[in-house]
Amino acid sequence: MSNRNIVVDRLRALAMLGVIGIHIGPFVFASSTPRLDLFLLFQVFTRFAVPGFFFISGFGLFCNDALHKPFHYFSFIKKHLVTVGLPYFIWSFFYIAMWQWEDMYRPDRSFSISVLIVKFLLGEGCYHIYFMVILLYFYFSMPFWRWLVARISEKSVSGIALSLGVLAGLQVALYNWSATYWNYPLWTQGHAMITRLLNERINYLPLFYGFIFVLGGICAIHEKKIRNWLQCHFTSSLGIFLLSCAVLVWKFREYALAGIPLEDIPAKYMTQLTPEGLLYTVCWLLFFSAALEKLGDDTADSEACCTDATETTESNPEAKRSLPSAALDVLSKYSMIIYLIHPLFLYYWLQWFEVLGFSIAQVPVLVLYILVLLASLLAGMLIHKLARNYRLVGLALLGRQPK
Repeated sequence: MSNRNIVVDRLRALAMLGVIGIHIGPFVFASSTPRLDLFLLFQVFTRFAVPGFFFISGFGLFCNDALHKPFHYFSFIKKHLVTVGLPYFIWSFFYIAMWQWEDMYRPDRSFSISVLIVKFLLGEGCYHIYFMVILLYFYFSMPFWRWLVARISEKSVSGIALSLGVLAGLQVALYNWSATYWNYPLWTQGHAMITRLLNERINYLPLFYGFIFVLGGICAIHEKKIRNWLQCHFTSSLGIFLLSCAVLVWKFREYALAGIPLEDIPAKYMTQLTPEGLLYTVCWLLFFSAALEKLGDDTADSEACCTDATETTESNPEAKRSLPSAALDVLSKYSMIIYLIHPLFLYYWLQWFEVLGFSIAQVPVLVLYILVLLASLLAGMLIHKLARNYRLVGLALLGRQPK
């Protein structure tokens, strides 16, 4: 299909909202509303967000019959080093300079370039930015993913389902294997950088998100059939989604009854890479894709679909849209900059509360969420306006110049 898939664009907005929820979640029990349901909402039910972005990226890279078009590897890499790589390095350096510059110095106060390199390699400029590192490694290994998607997509429906099931199983097995203790080769001893890269493998190896990325590619290739199916199966997709939510709650309860601290359960035992987390992510994508199809494509179609999860829509001001559609389109348009800048506003809101004499315990967590989102959205609008007037600003902060 040649038109932009507005459903995928709006999924990007929801994924961005989920990311903010994950980062607000740790403050639930410290706020004036320490409710378990809010903790589940922000820390458990938001775990679709990062894999959701990889699904969107996979969809964008394989839409518009991309497999049957010429693929020039070096041109592809050059393009995405600008659209993703450049903003990643700029924003990473910004956050390192803001909060981590002292980490760059050894005890003798000499500057350690190796520490800086490792932070860039692992996406440690800030706690949310590792997503872009994994995305860059997806780009670098794109010939493999094109081959895999091509091999799976040419099968029958049952063959595709079986192949995706095997791929999901392999990904879960890889995660479980990686989660166990590794005995590294003796030659790694004494090489702190190599040991660090081995320890932090989940933060940059794309194989841990390969299934969801390939799923996005398969959905892009069979977009028309899948959209027709979604339009007819909203109720069943809702039932499957609610079942996956019940599985998450059951697993959470089991871990809580085992005496594990509630704050540790989502981050250590129920991540998006666990079987229940992966199941929930797929069911979330299924239901919300069906829900957004039901909401309807009430905006004018654009000329082409997105190329990855970091590219955003340019809304048509003349299109007639419902309020939910308009809100999702606005959030989708500024989703990348909101994603990149929201930790800054989360940090400063907490600082400003202290200056005004408030503690975090006096601030409802939903209020904090809304304040962070609105501040990030306004900053995104301002940056987009600057980027339209100054090309270097657009390239550095967004990887492109907005229209």
